[in-house]
Amino acid sequence: MSSFEGYHPLLTPNFRFDWLTQFRLKQVSQLTHQDLAETAEWVNATMRHTMARTALTWGIERRATHKLVGWGGFERLNLQQKTGRTYLTGPKLPANEQQEIVNRLVHFAQEELGLDDLELEASTNLDTAVLAAAGLLQRGDVWHWQRH
Repeated sequence: MSSFEGYHPLLTPNFRFDWLTQFRLKQVSQLTHQDLAETAEWVNATMRHTMARTALTWGIERRATHKLVGWGGFERLNLQQKTGRTYLTGPKLPANEQQEIVNRLVHFAQEELGLDDLELEASTNLDTAVLAAAGLLQRGDVWHWQRH
C-alpha cells in the first residue's frame, strides 16, 4: 500500500481505532494534558508522520460510549527493514481491554505492515501478562516480538 489511508478506522469488538483528527480536539487535549493549541500542533505532527509512513497513530475510542480512552500505534517504522515499535498511551485500562488492543496492534504489525521485528517499551499502564499473552518476550525494559 502506497499510503496508510486505508488503515482507518480499524474496529475490534469493543474499540474503534481512528486518526486523531477524527476526534474532538478537546477530547484529545484532555488525554494529553495539553492546551488546545499544543494538542492541535501535536495532532498535526502525528498526522505528518503517518502520511510520511514513519509512524502510524490512532486515537482509540470505546465503541459503546464513544469515549476516547487513549492512543496507540507504531513509531520508528522502517518498512524496508520491517521493524518498528508499538505503543499504547493513556489511562490504565482493565486487562481484558488492554489485551484486545495489544492483540490488535501486534496482529496489525504482523499481517498488515509485514514487520519481522516489533518492540514495545515497558509501561506501568500495561500488564505484563497481557504482553506475554500477545506473544511478546521481555528483554530488560523492552518487550520484543520477532517473526521466526
